[in-house]
Amino acid sequence: MPESTSESLPPQPEDTIFFGKRMGMWGWIANILGLTILMGGASLFLWVMSSLPRVEGRIPARGLEYAASITRNDAGVPFITARSGHDAYFAIGWIHAQDRLWQMETQRRVGAGRLAEIVGEAGLKSDRFMRTLGLYRLAENSFTTLDEATQNALLAYAEGVNAWINDNSHRLPPEFMVLGLRPEPWKPADSLVWGRMMALRLTSDWRDEAVRGKLATKLSAKHVAELWPDTEDGLSTLAAAPPLQAVLAALPAEAIPHDASNVAVLSGKRSASGAPLLANDPHLPFQMPGLWYLASVEAPGLRLTGAMVPGIPFHLIGHNGRIAWGTTTTHADTVDLYVEQVAADGGYMVGKTSRPFVERDETILVKNRPAEVLKVRESRHGPIVSDLAAGQKDNQVVALKSTALEPDDRTAQALYRLGRTVDWRSFVAALADFHAPVQNFAFADTAGTIGFITAGRVPLRSGKADGATPIAGWTGTGEWTGWVPFAKMPQAINPKSGLLVNANNQVVGGKYPYRLTKSWHEGFRARRLLDLLEGRDALTVDDLRVVQMDSRSLAAEEFKELLEAPEGLSTSAAKAAAMIQSWDGDMDQDRPEPLIFHLWLDKMWQNVVADELGDDFAALRKVRLRALGDMLAGNRHWCDDISTETAESCEDMVNRSLEAALAELSARFPDKSLEQLRWGDVHQARFAHPVMGRIPLARRLSDSQFPTDGDDYTINRGTFAPGQFTHVHGAGLRVVFDLDNLDRSQFSMAGGQSGNPLSRHYDDLMPAWLENRGLSLVKPAEGAAAIALEPGY
Repeated sequence: MPESTSESLPPQPEDTIFFGKRMGMWGWIANILGLTILMGGASLFLWVMSSLPRVEGRIPARGLEYAASITRNDAGVPFITARSGHDAYFAIGWIHAQDRLWQMETQRRVGAGRLAEIVGEAGLKSDRFMRTLGLYRLAENSFTTLDEATQNALLAYAEGVNAWINDNSHRLPPEFMVLGLRPEPWKPADSLVWGRMMALRLTSDWRDEAVRGKLATKLSAKHVAELWPDTEDGLSTLAAAPPLQAVLAALPAEAIPHDASNVAVLSGKRSASGAPLLANDPHLPFQMPGLWYLASVEAPGLRLTGAMVPGIPFHLIGHNGRIAWGTTTTHADTVDLYVEQVAADGGYMVGKTSRPFVERDETILVKNRPAEVLKVRESRHGPIVSDLAAGQKDNQVVALKSTALEPDDRTAQALYRLGRTVDWRSFVAALADFHAPVQNFAFADTAGTIGFITAGRVPLRSGKADGATPIAGWTGTGEWTGWVPFAKMPQAINPKSGLLVNANNQVVGGKYPYRLTKSWHEGFRARRLLDLLEGRDALTVDDLRVVQMDSRSLAAEEFKELLEAPEGLSTSAAKAAAMIQSWDGDMDQDRPEPLIFHLWLDKMWQNVVADELGDDFAALRKVRLRALGDMLAGNRHWCDDISTETAESCEDMVNRSLEAALAELSARFPDKSLEQLRWGDVHQARFAHPVMGRIPLARRLSDSQFPTDGDDYTINRGTFAPGQFTHVHGAGLRVVFDLDNLDRSQFSMAGGQSGNPLSRHYDDLMPAWLENRGLSLVKPAEGAAAIALEPGY
């Protein structure tokens, strides 16, 4: 029989020749699938990468009046040159959309109560709260109260945003692809609602007001006052615990107050150049992308350089070539909670008569589930926020009244006019329309003037009510009767000292005729600023940059004296106590003392307060340093643990807390001695992306974390999560303005200009921010990459 070979036979149906090799049908299918996946992956990669912005070329833009140019420097900061005011704001909207459209989308959805549409049930808590307040409806209606110039700027900005959206539907940021979302057209109300949200977030007292009112049902007035030593006894409604608990439970993260900042302005007699210097660093929660965006714009009658928030067409911190300004939060009390008595007929009591609630239905769309209809009630004082907790059937409910809910807010008009001021007088005049939130403005002009003014609406209240505790809404006491006159708001021009500082500390003395708030922040940061700046002259921009990074805590220096531990400690605890006593209070990330000190404080606060507060301790989880100091120094009854039969002393609590702190450190860092511990092991600034940070692979691109100096009381603010010590709040922006030559002003910003994690400008400014190495915003020379925006028809 002749020998046969398979090669002599033609391929059988189940065989295929592939690149010179025969393979079975399943191998052929596998290769085709592999190629399909490879090609699909390549297409996906190209699609995702196409979301990166174009930085040069000619681009038509429908709605533009004349040609405009956008030149970027090496950090991605845009320099806009336009031939009309309309085109300047149009180009700002266009570039904001190109770099930060997802951030803008998120901000407007939060303000409008429309998060659940894209994230599902997780967004409902925020949506219910925002719909109850009606912030977006108020923003829409307030547009008509603005002057024509401000309206035109907002409209031009919206046109620019929409021009970019319409021409780039195929290259949207990756978050839109992940969520399967297409952006709706931008409207002026999308810009205006952000200011109302900030008016709530930058007023810290009202959450404490709810907590005080609830605690008044379980603690004596004396005990409540000792938890807030800076607040005197006020009118409280003792029967208000259930509805006030409902208010606290309903607060979404977006409404929890966050507030802090530093500013220092020096006259020319204190500077090396003979011209003023102004340093400012606003403190807000960390996020990615960062809140701030740097930009410069020039047009006829307009020149602005500084920091903006994408979605807002106006510079919030900056200079216009003639005057520079920065801000801090005043902590004015601009929110009140009114406890309304529900009448038998379902209305609410006003004196001895019943008045019907104003009611409306809000339909909230929810991804992957049926829409929810929210029934909202309003009293004469405002929306009933206690209705947000399910099952509330109390005979009392809580209404929220806030300057953020005033229908005629003209803050946007003030911001528009600030950019066009020519001297300090016109600057102050522009702020008359700044309504909410209440802010401190420090300013300096090229003529040598420096100044400080508090701007915003602060309510005048009837009777003896002071806004520190919930008010009985049926009594007529505590009604808002007007505002502190703008001409009477705190201000100073050219002080003899040549120095003005503020770090959210008290801005007025005891003789001031109006009450701005009863709860001022501690003055530790302001005192440290004065320590570093008073008595010095010939100061430079670099000197102020160093001051901004100072990490010495005067609070720690003072408080450690109260933690001098008595005898009876273990060897390691005695050693730790000695380390704290010899420490200078520097919250350096490479030192062990800050970690030992803050964990000791944290354990002390729990041991001293938690037994009395019970379930309410969570609402006061953060150490209240002034209250704790008073407890150890005088109000020592707090030190007794009421859950035990033994009467504990404060010395017992000091020892117990230190031993507990060291036990926790030993368990967490078993291989480290006390000397080897580092504050930076736990105190790390965390920057997380709200969408990409939830995707494991994408998280490596979008999120970052860095060891940092500081604590809540240092100039270099290092506010941390209680008990965890993760750095969550601080100076995401630092600026120093040089009025001798504003081009020498320095800007340092966490993150980068782009909101796209694939962009090299997403986080390229982070290394410089960590060291406060400033960036000068000077327009690049001719020949740099530039976009030529041209009218499109």
